[in-house]
Amino acid sequence: MKQNIGWHKDKWLDIENIYISANDRGLKFGDGIFETVLIKKNNAVLLDEHIQRLENSNRVLNMNLNINKSHLKNIISLGIKKLSLKNEQLGSIRINYSRGLNKGRSIRINKDQQEDYKNNLWIEFYIIKPSFSPISTFISQTEKRNQYSLINQCKTFSYNQSIQALIEANKKLFDDCLILNTADELCCGSTFNILLKRDNVWMTPRKESGCLQGIMVKKAIKLKIIKEELILPKFYNNDILIAINSLSCRQINRVNDIEFTTTFDPKYFWELLYK
Repeated sequence: MKQNIGWHKDKWLDIENIYISANDRGLKFGDGIFETVLIKKNNAVLLDEHIQRLENSNRVLNMNLNINKSHLKNIISLGIKKLSLKNEQLGSIRINYSRGLNKGRSIRINKDQQEDYKNNLWIEFYIIKPSFSPISTFISQTEKRNQYSLINQCKTFSYNQSIQALIEANKKLFDDCLILNTADELCCGSTFNILLKRDNVWMTPRKESGCLQGIMVKKAIKLKIIKEELILPKFYNNDILIAINSLSCRQINRVNDIEFTTTFDPKYFWELLYK
């Protein structure tokens, strides 16, 4: 049983043996998009929703990805078989797409460049253990999301802003960070969406805040468990604050100097959304 395996250019490889050109725009400029999908009971969970978001990122950012869904799903099915998960083991899939090789040193896009999309697509498969442990968070004082940016509507290769906010939080001995938008409205975390329960009502930052539309959040909205709201960074001790993404669900037990007193079972909530 392999702990990880990858696919690139119609070949199955160890992750460490997938090599990207130094001239690739994804490497040079972060000019790429991706999706991370949970594998549960040897199935790619909510795969259609992830592919739909990948297509949306492709359209918003004017990428040249012409997704062959049946081909992509076939690769994913084979990858899950090769990963050989046992019993209750979980896995993850990361679907990566770069705009392709760069011509010259400029960031200018060569519109005449036509490449087989499979050259710019690579897929990673991992065995994982999702995280449900509580975390403390610090509201970044240096990094803010631009709520008008197209980039924030998409999952791109560039995590520089989140990395800087996380470094800032870690230096102050917090586990992770929260990020506001330029209007000081609560937006997101470093790699997660935020859920807030207050007065027995579940809320999540509205899409106009600049937060990425998470697959788990979208599912919760569809189930009418939560609703989108404008949320300011003002918290109360009896709030329940959750950090959630496709591979984890963690209760936030502290934001800056505010410690929360209400307990919550994030694993149960996460599994409820995946049913």
